[in-house]
Amino acid sequence: MKLTFCLDVLSLWCHYAMLSVERLQAEFGSSLDVAWEIALMRGDGPLGYGRELNAWFFRRGEAITGRRLDPAWLEGPLTGTREANLAALAAAALGRPGLEVPAALMRAAMEQGRHVARRQEAVAVVAERTGLNARALDLAMDDPAVIAGLAQGNRTLAAHGVDQRPVLLFENAIPDRAILSGVWAFEPMAALARTMLRDEERFLAFNRVDPQPE
Repeated sequence: MKLTFCLDVLSLWCHYAMLSVERLQAEFGSSLDVAWEIALMRGDGPLGYGRELNAWFFRRGEAITGRRLDPAWLEGPLTGTREANLAALAAAALGRPGLEVPAALMRAAMEQGRHVARRQEAVAVVAERTGLNARALDLAMDDPAVIAGLAQGNRTLAAHGVDQRPVLLFENAIPDRAILSGVWAFEPMAALARTMLRDEERFLAFNRVDPQPE
C-alpha cells in the first residue's frame, strides 16, 4: 500500500504528523510504501505573520497534542518556507528521497528553533544529517527540476479538493483510496492502514482462488 504525505517542512501540524508517519513506517514496514510531496503553505511568498502569532500557534498546538515545541525558527513576517523545502527536494535529487531529510528539517526548526527558513541554515541541517556536500546541495536547490517539485504537493491537494496540511493519501491495490486532511495523530492513521491492508490482502487472496470470470 502507498502513502503519499503532502507536507511543508515548516508547518507545525506537518511536524506532528511526521512523528506519526514515522511510527507507521516502523509498525507496517515494507507493507507501507511512504512517499512525500512538498505543499507550500504560502507559495513562494512570506508567511506574513510575526513571532507573537507564531508563539500562539505553538501554544495551541501544545494544548491539543501535549507536545511543546519551539517557535523561534520564525524570525518575522518576511519569513517564508521556500528555502527549507527546496533543501529537502535537493537532498532527494541527490539520492536521499526518504522521510529522513524533511523530518530533520522539521526537528531542527520545531524542536531546536533553528532558522532553517534561511537557505544557508537549511543546507547546513541537511548536510549534517546526511553527509551530503553542502555545495552540491546549494547548487541542486537552483536546478529547475528541483524547483518544479515545490508545486507537486499543491497539485495533489487541488486534485483531491483539500487545502489543509498535512494531507495523507492512502492507496491500496484494490484500489481503495482514503484521504486524511489535517489529521496528525497516529491512531486514526494506523487504524486506516490496518483496515486497508486487511481488505487488500483478502481481496487479492480471493481473486487467486476464485478468479473473476471472463
